[in-house]
Amino acid sequence: MRRVLYLDPFGGAAGDMLLAALLDAGAAETEVRRVLEGLDLGGWRLEIRRDRQQGFAGTRATVSMEDVRHPARHFSDVQTLLATASVPEGVRRRALAVFESLFRAEAAVHGQELPRVHLHEAGAVDAVIDIVGTCAALESLQVEQVFCGPVPVGRGTVATAHGLLPVPPPAVAELLRGVPLAAHAADGEMTTPTGAALLVTLVNAWGSPPPGVLRRVGVGLGTRVLAGVPNMLRALVLEQSAGAGGERLVEMIEATLDDITGERIAWLLERLREVGALDAWCLPGTGRKGRPVYEIRSLCEPERVAGLLGLLFAEGASLGARLVACRRPEIAREVMDVKTEFGSIPVKIGVHDGVVVSAKPEHDACRQAARAAGVPLARVEDAARRGAPRPGESWAVRQRR
Repeated sequence: MRRVLYLDPFGGAAGDMLLAALLDAGAAETEVRRVLEGLDLGGWRLEIRRDRQQGFAGTRATVSMEDVRHPARHFSDVQTLLATASVPEGVRRRALAVFESLFRAEAAVHGQELPRVHLHEAGAVDAVIDIVGTCAALESLQVEQVFCGPVPVGRGTVATAHGLLPVPPPAVAELLRGVPLAAHAADGEMTTPTGAALLVTLVNAWGSPPPGVLRRVGVGLGTRVLAGVPNMLRALVLEQSAGAGGERLVEMIEATLDDITGERIAWLLERLREVGALDAWCLPGTGRKGRPVYEIRSLCEPERVAGLLGLLFAEGASLGARLVACRRPEIAREVMDVKTEFGSIPVKIGVHDGVVVSAKPEHDACRQAARAAGVPLARVEDAARRGAPRPGESWAVRQRR
């Protein structure tokens, strides 16, 4: 079984809410505290307790400052802090990536170079504990992928060290570029810069929950009182069957072309795959006034949409396109090398629920081997299949041979 995590930030997202939700979902508090104690950072205290917020029970994580002077911290200070900390490498790597996202967003909105941006005194300590603690909790849960629903940002204004700002604040808006936002909104700031930085760095895909058996539900409570919306974030831990590839959230880009040659279609499909399309293909059809048209379709991950659209427009292929959000269930796949009389041939194995459902020799490798040996292509393909797992065979048993 593989374990995945789905974050539901229905009532907002902040660093303390994420940390609390993961702890409530089963992350080991002792492990998280041990990691935080490995930081060379004194003068703080983390309180974790069960509580209620607007009628709902959950876990609250509160960082309080002791009477110790804390300096403002630049990105280089955070890099040094994490480099010298006694923490697991996975936690260090994730936390550093989150901080880089946060600092880069602040640099962009203030028009400054990255080294000049800093986090203010107490906020810097709060952010360090929330970010490192969340990364430690995620490691404790041992999840392979993180999914997340649409993110609410709120509305109105928020008071900051830079004065009164619109919601979402500039740094949050910068961080959430390309992220689906929730339609509902309450007055005030629902997602903080730290919460946004954690989400955009740790989440692998956005949208609906992936398929799987729901095993644990964690509720992280926030500190804001929002009219009509509980200030809470849920963490759902799901288990997927062994061999299940899970589900990806992808975008399909469609463009209808009525003035293009076959050569240019072939070129366009090739270029779309080169710049990040998971797949690209062409369908014939009938357009206005009965004219023949071609519909170019490509599938890509959400973050690659801009690049593929840019290519379509730059090639002059279309004046517009359509975007369709898709869910792409996938089975697990693995490539194994099969030794044959014609050399080693890679074979792609498809596995579902621990059982082999397909074994396909790689065509280009078979062609090359057939040319070199001077034999029909079918002989090479048959030889590769004979040495590969058979459909219906347990893949776990095959791997132990």
